[in-house]
This record gives sequence, structure tokens and C-alpha cells, in this order.
Amino acid sequence: MATKTADNPNGAAAAAYEAFAPFYDRFTAHHDYELWTSGLLRLAYAHGLTGNRVLDAGCGTGKSFLPLLARGFDVTACDQSPAMLEIAASKAGDAVELHCRDLRELDSLGEFDLITCLDDVANYVTEPDELTAALGGLASNLRPDGVLVFDTNTLTTYRTFFSETVVIEEPGLVMVWRGMAGDAFPAGGLARATLDAFSEDEAGWRRTISHHEQRHHPWPTLERSIEGAGLRCLGVYGQDPAVNFDAELDELRHTKAVYLLSR
Repeated sequence: MATKTADNPNGAAAAAYEAFAPFYDRFTAHHDYELWTSGLLRLAYAHGLTGNRVLDAGCGTGKSFLPLLARGFDVTACDQSPAMLEIAASKAGDAVELHCRDLRELDSLGEFDLITCLDDVANYVTEPDELTAALGGLASNLRPDGVLVFDTNTLTTYRTFFSETVVIEEPGLVMVWRGMAGDAFPAGGLARATLDAFSEDEAGWRRTISHHEQRHHPWPTLERSIEGAGLRCLGVYGQDPAVNFDAELDELRHTKAVYLLSR
């Protein structure tokens, strides 16, 4: 496995995940990436996916690319956080080439049949012009007629999970998520949350804080960014917590929106 680095602006999302990295896999242990990947690939194939070269953009600790590897995809991956990439590298061995990149300034990493950008990555890009730049960078790495799949959180997610306090306890670790969005969170709003991780080691207990800031992206904003990036929308799906996909997105019923794009 080769890990490559480039100059990387130290933005809010990068800072959050540098702190969050040691706890991310345990905080998301209930996420079924195998089930999610199966559903997303069904959508991608239905919209014309061929070939097996994939770029996992915003790969985090590698949980999103492991099911792709298991299916025989040739995987390249990138993330903004060196700490997250270090964990991904420990899982990937020599099977994945990893790059440290800020998606807002993404250079050419290849020409891919499929690009995935999952787990709220787009919501961490909080400014419309930066979202257009991020999609433009992904477009430049997508082969003609390739498929780009990304998700965003819906109003339902911001009015529930991003408005709740959630406590996860296990031996030697207590994680406290405190969402501050509120049940009247507006379309296009900026949501904030804090994760406190209290971890125990030989020196005793230690507190690690990560601050999370996400933007809800309503369709008009996404439509302008998609067009500005030179992409076209193949389909929009609503996803519920059980990972069922509906062809009509309902922001007040679904927890995620899934977008499939092409050049």
C-alpha cells in the first residue's frame, strides 16, 4: 500500500476527523456497509455502470471501500485526514493506493469507472462554491459515461440525530454525541454537533473533543453545483434507515438522499 500526501488545507472537517479517527469505527459499528454497498451498486449498475476501477473519495478509515475490494473492484481512495488514512492503510495492506487530498482541490488521480463519495462527505463541504469545486474535481477523475454516487443527509437527519444527545458506552470508552440543530432546523441550514470521547489507557482517562459542522444541501443548491461541475444527474433516491431506496426523495421521511451522476 502506498500512501501519498499533498498540501492539504487544515479545514474544520479535517480537524474534526483528526480527533475523531481513533473512535470512528466504534462509533459507526452499527452501520452495515455490506448492505449499503450492495444497494448502491444495484443503483449504479441500473444507471449504466461498467468496469471495475473505483475511486472512493472521502474514504475515512476504509469501511466504505472494503466491500468494494471484496467484490473485485480495483480501488483507489482518498481522504482529507491523515489520521483516518492511517487506519485505512492498516486494513488495506497493498490492495489500495491511498492519497491525502482535500476534495475542494482534488487533482487527477486517474480515470475511474465508478466514484463513490459517501457518509456525509458532501455535507461537510459547507459552501456552495466549494461544493461545485468538489464535484468538479470528482468529474475530472470520472471517465466519460462513468458513474459518480454520493449521498447527503436530509432534513429528517438534522432534525433527529443532529438534534439529539446519544451516549455509547463500552469497556474503556464512553462517547457522547451532542447535536445542536433542533427540530425546526431549516432547509439549507448549518448544523453543528460535538462528540466527546472519554477513553481509558494506562495513564488513566482522557477526553477528546471533535466539533462537527455540516450544511444541508437542498436540491436547487445541488442542481446548480452539479451543472457547474459539468455533470448530469442520472437519478435521485431517498434512503430510509433500513437501507431501502425509493425513486422519489422525501426529505421528511428519508434519512439520506442518494445521487447518481455522470459526465
